[in-house]
Amino acid sequence: MEAAENLEFHADRVGEVTDDEYVAVTQETFVGHAIDDFRDFEPVSDETTVYYLYVTDNAGRLVGVMSLRELLNAPEDDVVEDHMVTDLVTINADADPEMAADEIAERDFPALPVIDDGGFLVGVLRTEDMIEVVEEEATEDILKSAGFSFADVETSRSSAILESSIPRILRLRLPWLIVALAGGLLAGGVIEAYEDTLEAVVALAFFVPVIMDMGGNVGTQASTIFVRGLALGHIDDRNAMRHFAREGLIGLLIGVIIGTIGAGAAYVWQIDEPYALELATVVFVGLVSVCVVASVVGYVIPWIMNKLGFDPAAASDPLITTVKDITALLIYFGLAAVLLAELL
Repeated sequence: MEAAENLEFHADRVGEVTDDEYVAVTQETFVGHAIDDFRDFEPVSDETTVYYLYVTDNAGRLVGVMSLRELLNAPEDDVVEDHMVTDLVTINADADPEMAADEIAERDFPALPVIDDGGFLVGVLRTEDMIEVVEEEATEDILKSAGFSFADVETSRSSAILESSIPRILRLRLPWLIVALAGGLLAGGVIEAYEDTLEAVVALAFFVPVIMDMGGNVGTQASTIFVRGLALGHIDDRNAMRHFAREGLIGLLIGVIIGTIGAGAAYVWQIDEPYALELATVVFVGLVSVCVVASVVGYVIPWIMNKLGFDPAAASDPLITTVKDITALLIYFGLAAVLLAELL
């Protein structure tokens, strides 16, 4: 089981192992300026070696390539377009890494440019990076032949939760519920701090459970999707940030839709009151905020728990609930206090 626990998840697409440290210029660039770009290039990694100059059009589409030797031998007052090779060998960012590794091995190139479906240069695939991919794929095959799978870690955790003694189950679950209790007390403190606002506009109290429940639902959805993706190997160190950003965008879109519905209900309900528009605005911003926060922490907290060695299934929901409740209430009542100040 230890081998499965120490295994890193493999990449599913070339874009996940693409290197963004390279030198690229437009086709109208003079050779001398391109050489200066090489001199000024300072890669973050000490192991990065640049073999080629990549040439794009003004929109960023790859149109040519020059080796470093060809660049240094070209007259400095020529433009790179006069010397670049246009018969390109490229890899699509969505290609399978194993197929890309075979392509590099067959071509015997130290690196290949990676483009998207529109032909835009998105990075470089290096031989040294593909060696790691091949090793991971081979390790995966070996572990599978030995009876291991990427779900073994989660299987072990599930057994610990379901089949352990009651004292051990309590040790696994109770600490996180105590964290949730502390978060609930803090949330109650936030509500008490805005007691005057609640007394002035009683309608605000009606939407408190709506905002908190919606945040809980969105956060639970996000954490469930994330933990499943983590267990199945769909999310790993290489693509985690892309998934975090994508989930934040999804949370924003969900928040705008739900917030619009909630704000409309608030406005219609209090349409005869002078503060109807302000109340609708508060509800809208509150719902959008809690959906974004819940979506992001629904991904980030399970990831952190997993990296720290804790069971994300047991630890995530209490922490997500605590963070999104306090954040949502602070935003909701803080905005209410500002927009409805004349009523206090």
